[in-house]
Amino acid sequence: MENSYVLPGLVKRRAALAGDLETAEARVLRLRADLAALDAVILQFDPDHRVDIIRATRRRAQAGAGFAAMSRAVLDALRRAGRPLTSSEIAGQAIAERGLDTESRAVRAAMVIRVGRALRDQRAGGAVRAVRRVGRSVLWELAAD
Repeated sequence: MENSYVLPGLVKRRAALAGDLETAEARVLRLRADLAALDAVILQFDPDHRVDIIRATRRRAQAGAGFAAMSRAVLDALRRAGRPLTSSEIAGQAIAERGLDTESRAVRAAMVIRVGRALRDQRAGGAVRAVRRVGRSVLWELAAD
């Protein structure tokens, strides 16, 4: 079996996961320190309060946070390009910037949909405009200020 393509990809993925783990572990340490500090403040107000029985609650993901990031990424891609781009070209840049699988059709299809939604939203806000069609694709550019 030829490993010239597989092994470097696996090594790169492992390195990325190890980096994600280090980041997550550092965040856990910060959260534990914040929790200890908050417990200390609670005990200053009520020394008899049992902070150990306070039940944890889960936060819901902030709605729209991913959409806003995609909108910014779309505008940034158009600014950097300096020329009109298709949603597929913008999606390709977004995939590469996020370190996603550039060969996956499913990833590309999902990203094209997300980019298209962001472009339509930006068009409604007057930030971008559709220039012309190229086959089935539309070229997008930043709207003139």
